[in-house]
Amino acid sequence: MSSAEPDRTAPNRAVPFLAAFNAIEGFLRDALGAKKSDSFAWMARLAAKRGVLTHDQAETLQEYAELRNAISHGEYDNLRPIAEPLPETVADIERLRDALLSPALALDVVKQQRVVSFSPDDDIEEPLRAIADEGLAQFPVYEAGECVGLLTTNAIARWVAAELDADRTLPAASVAEVLEHSGKLDEPVFLPRTVTAAMAVEALSTPLPSGAVPRLAIVTEHGKPTEKPISVLGATDIPALSQAA
Repeated sequence: MSSAEPDRTAPNRAVPFLAAFNAIEGFLRDALGAKKSDSFAWMARLAAKRGVLTHDQAETLQEYAELRNAISHGEYDNLRPIAEPLPETVADIERLRDALLSPALALDVVKQQRVVSFSPDDDIEEPLRAIADEGLAQFPVYEAGECVGLLTTNAIARWVAAELDADRTLPAASVAEVLEHSGKLDEPVFLPRTVTAAMAVEALSTPLPSGAVPRLAIVTEHGKPTEKPISVLGATDIPALSQAA
């Protein structure tokens, strides 16, 4: 064999690429209950809407679908596809396959955190004490078993600025009164216990309908504001979650 000839005995990288792609396609069909006639691009878009994929994963997979088509429908040389993906492309789709078929759960990546919450009728001194004693900065506010707001140190600072009088004293106030100083940035998002690291990153990075990026993700059994909080995830957890995703 001359040095100019390709090594026909070497494994073609199209083989592991297609194997990973087919595994992902099977996963999506099962997860979505899709028909054989449903296109891969349609499944990827629907999976992103339903939270099965992140939007970044869906976009990446749609690009890989084009490469799959080029390999599957392209020319062959002695049963070997001429189109061959780069090594890094194969490694990336295999990582994505593993992340989807055996995803890392957010609560397995980030240590479960104790959630300190208050009711609207509580005295503001209680969260102030929690800030001083535990260094916490955000507190879900629950009324009749449902989360009705997120009390943050930013809201407390705005309340102090508005209420501090010339004698440098503050009036007595309830959590509800201070909560009125919350801005649109002081909004949580709710995630289920089973949320993956990848989906948690997307939730903490995606603007809410108000246009604000959530300051806090409150994890409950099924991701509902009417459920007891299990743990919380914040922006400082994104690096660890991203690495595990």
